[in-house]
Parts: sequence; structure tokens; C-alpha cells
Amino acid sequence: MLGNIFLGFVIPWIFGIWLYNKDKKTVLLIAPLGTMLAYTINLFGFYFGFWNFKPVLKIKLLSSFPFDVGLYPVLSSYLIYFIQKEDIRPYASILIFSLATTLFEYVMLVFGKVSYGQNWNTFWTFWSYVLPYFVIYRYYTALKRLGLY
Repeated sequence: MLGNIFLGFVIPWIFGIWLYNKDKKTVLLIAPLGTMLAYTINLFGFYFGFWNFKPVLKIKLLSSFPFDVGLYPVLSSYLIYFIQKEDIRPYASILIFSLATTLFEYVMLVFGKVSYGQNWNTFWTFWSYVLPYFVIYRYYTALKRLGLY
């Protein structure tokens, strides 16, 4: 479990703190949604037996908790940061972030930190990242329309 905490929480938030120092608004507005989406998707994934994180704990969601409050909200914040500050095309950014996150999970799969069930595979994993990144981008555009960004 220490590996999950280090990889899923400590390392991402080292980069998250750097981003927070550059752009507080993005982290404060986007990270909570990233956490909520990660938690919700993992809840369904565990419930339907699509995947497991190692070690598998009695309460399965605790296995992914460091990622739900670390990696995914930080990556979500970086997605919006790059879209707004670097003027990168939004859908290209969503694609790049989805591919990168899928690649990270694939490495975790190869090293046995994640396992799949119920015919889940990296193709479906990719789409499980595209959807929340798209939702985060639409949330960002809604905040802009409301004048909150």
C-alpha cells in the first residue's frame, strides 16, 4: 500500500503543489471534480469487477484512494492548465492526457499493481479516461461562460 501512496499521492502532489503555486484557481476549481470523477469511476469499476488495485484491501476503494485524491485530480488540473495557458487544442489535449494516463495504467498492469476482469482491457481503460477528461473540460467551459474563470 505504501507504493500506491507514493505513486498515487505523494509524487503527483509534488507536481500539484508546483501547479498550485503557478495557478491556484485551476487547482482549486478542477481538482475536486477530478477526485469526484475518479472516485465514482473506480466505485463502478470495483463493483462490476472490471479491475482491482493491488493490494486488494477489505474495502476495495481504499486501494485506489491515493490515486483518487492524488494522481487523477492533479492530472485533471494540468489538463485545464495546458488548455488555458499553453493554448493547446482542447480535444487534442484530452486525447494526449487519455493516452498518457492509459499508458501509466498499462505499466501498472504489466507490473501487477492493477488487474482486469470481466473482459476489461486497455481499450476500455482509454475510454474510461476520455470520458472524465471530457467532462472536466466541459465543466471548465461552463465556468468560463459563468465568468468564474
